[in-house]
Amino acid sequence: MKLTTSICGAAVVTGALAFTAPAAPALAQSAFTLNLAPQSPAVVGKPMIINARGTIPPPGDIPIPYWFSLSAIPTSVTSTCPPDRWEGVQFALGAGGSVVVLSQREVPDAGGSFSVPVAVTPSGAGSVLLCGYTDDALTNTLARASLVLDIAPAARAPSGRPSPPVEAGQGIRSCLALLAPSEARGCIRHAVKRANARCRRLRPRRTRTRCLRAVRRVARSHS
Repeated sequence: MKLTTSICGAAVVTGALAFTAPAAPALAQSAFTLNLAPQSPAVVGKPMIINARGTIPPPGDIPIPYWFSLSAIPTSVTSTCPPDRWEGVQFALGAGGSVVVLSQREVPDAGGSFSVPVAVTPSGAGSVLLCGYTDDALTNTLARASLVLDIAPAARAPSGRPSPPVEAGQGIRSCLALLAPSEARGCIRHAVKRANARCRRLRPRRTRTRCLRAVRRVARSHS
């Protein structure tokens, strides 16, 4: 009962102070803040920068060192960042994610604002939950930010090799241009055989059949 009374009494006093004190807006400037923003789309194999921005309350806390950390957790495990940075580390390591930044000093300007650029290269398509934290290197997590990063698959590089019928035609023309007719026949058979072998690896069957017919037409047109 005494404990309850004490809490109630403290609440009444605090309420009275809040009512009479004119400096309430200063409270908004006393909070640590943190947010995460990607600087470019996330694509497998493509390096990118994630910018961590935040504030340290001026002026008293600016000289004190504070630290930034960033963990990546699969969204299949959770869609919400753990409240504590070490919980974030445990989730990342225990669930197949990664610790991107274990501990990096936050260096604020005179107004308390700081920015930490983080370079990453996504290794797989899908989505990952990024959890950023500001802490005091002791036991206190002072700010937290989350970002779901959707990673696109790498764009397939265009093939530099022509289709089998086109390759067959190119090979036949090279044989005829470089060799005498009596010597070109073996070269032509090899070019056609190589193109047919590529056709036979195609799927489905209809595509394979069309490819073989096109190669035959090319071979006949040069016979």
